[in-house]
Amino acid sequence: MARVARVQICNFRSIRHLDWLPKPGFNCLFGPGDSGKSAVLEAIAWCLSSNVTRAATDADFYQLDTSQPIEISLVVADLPGELGALEPFGSFHCGFNSETGDIEDEPSRDLETALSVTLRIDQSMQGLWRLNSSRIDDENHCREMASRMLRRLSLLQLQGENASELTFGRGSVLFNLTDDRLELSGALAEAARAARDQFGDAANAQLEATLDRVREIANNLGIDAAADASASLDASQTTLRPGHIALQDRYSVPLTRLGLGSSRLLIAGLQQEAATGADVGLVDELESGLEPHRIVRLLQALGAKQKEAPLQVFATTHSPVVIRELNAGQLVRVRNNDGVMTMPRMDASDGLQGTLRSYPEAFLAKSVIVCEGAGEEGLLRGLDLYRIEQEHRSLTAVGASLVNAGGYKKILGCAEAFHALGYRVAILRDDDRQPDPDREGTLTNQGCVLAKWPPDYALEHALFLGLPAETGLELVRRAIERYGEETIDAQVSNKLQRDTFDFGRAQLMGQLTEPERSACAEAAKSKERSWFKDRGVGVMEEIAREIIGPAQDHSEEWFQAEIDRLFDWASYAGD
Repeated sequence: MARVARVQICNFRSIRHLDWLPKPGFNCLFGPGDSGKSAVLEAIAWCLSSNVTRAATDADFYQLDTSQPIEISLVVADLPGELGALEPFGSFHCGFNSETGDIEDEPSRDLETALSVTLRIDQSMQGLWRLNSSRIDDENHCREMASRMLRRLSLLQLQGENASELTFGRGSVLFNLTDDRLELSGALAEAARAARDQFGDAANAQLEATLDRVREIANNLGIDAAADASASLDASQTTLRPGHIALQDRYSVPLTRLGLGSSRLLIAGLQQEAATGADVGLVDELESGLEPHRIVRLLQALGAKQKEAPLQVFATTHSPVVIRELNAGQLVRVRNNDGVMTMPRMDASDGLQGTLRSYPEAFLAKSVIVCEGAGEEGLLRGLDLYRIEQEHRSLTAVGASLVNAGGYKKILGCAEAFHALGYRVAILRDDDRQPDPDREGTLTNQGCVLAKWPPDYALEHALFLGLPAETGLELVRRAIERYGEETIDAQVSNKLQRDTFDFGRAQLMGQLTEPERSACAEAAKSKERSWFKDRGVGVMEEIAREIIGPAQDHSEEWFQAEIDRLFDWASYAGD
């Protein structure tokens, strides 16, 4: 099975330049809209199609500049059969280094034997293909051999209209699925004759008056051939071919009418069983027309879950279901900066796999806020909901996503991984336990935003000591609703040491004393009975929306500064 080992694209649609080394197996492109993901698939399809009649338009040139030609070059490795033979392709073989992407003029023991093909489109708008070789000067020969090479590659396209794949036309998945090549010409010719005869019998009866006039006029003009004219289908226009044979359901409805998602799923399943499978598959918007469970089935049918992939697949997605189901090595994040496209590799060794499973939406965002734990995540979710009620733009509207790192020891690893992939990254953490200062300093020097509480403060300290004293009383009331007044009084009294806490007395005063605020902070973060973190993000989200948000305007300056830092950064969104 041949594979595309290198992709180079210049001046095609939104891509001014791309040089990419795709992996064998599954390559799923994701990233912001209009970044050029679909253009990459289309470029590969154009270059491998060998469609010499293909015509481009001005809109296919980068920024409509037709003075700069479109050039799409692919290196094809793992050459099968004839393509790897010395005759007739030996003089076009090159040596390819899959690690560096370097191409040598001739193969060698340490390099893969490959072929390099280029499609060039200039102002004439016509595509010219050539096999690249420094040993051949004859352009016509280079073009002829490119056509011969491309005819020996099989391309499975699940993009837009897939109806032809569900017929027995040459090159379709049904054609490839047929083990014995059926001799259908005779049967199709006989079917065409029968159709003409049957149509003629019915048509002649309905057109009798018209036919009589035709015969009379022909006789008067002396045209003997039309003197006995009858109506039938034009034999020159009713030739039937294998491509006219299509699958149908129990009601005789052609399966070419299947919905986009169902047809893709069926074609992918058939492809796995085909006697001569495709080399390369292209699937734009992989999730289109499919429910989540059928998205998973399509991934399976395309070989995404197999150790030995049946074909090399290039796909695009905006679906968190796809992100969650694939492993990190199968995902490619697309970045496009003024037409220069880059695709940094994602590897499971980056520690991203768990985050992919838990927070796939984050990988589809522009910006990521890495939260130390569920409390910080809940706080920002709740404040975001409160801000929406105050007619601020939501975090999702500005393309920001929240990720729970699962503890202070994991914050930096998570932030570093997202930063390495080109995301805008911010961190929100406690300061009672600190991560490695050197690693954190490196991240902030590289542009990551850090929001944290004062020295030695946990989130609970920030809430009870950063918000007004009367707000702290409301926080205690919420804890009592969950655990009972006796339990909360005992917890806080234990932290006061020299005094006892009486919630009723505090209510009468209308606020907590300074020692009580500190004691409540310590009691609230107790591992035995955390007041706000023992049920994931839900409890803190509710408190942040209903209590913390409304109290922000009267909070300590440092508290408001850290919250503003994050929301202002997210709202900027890098635009």
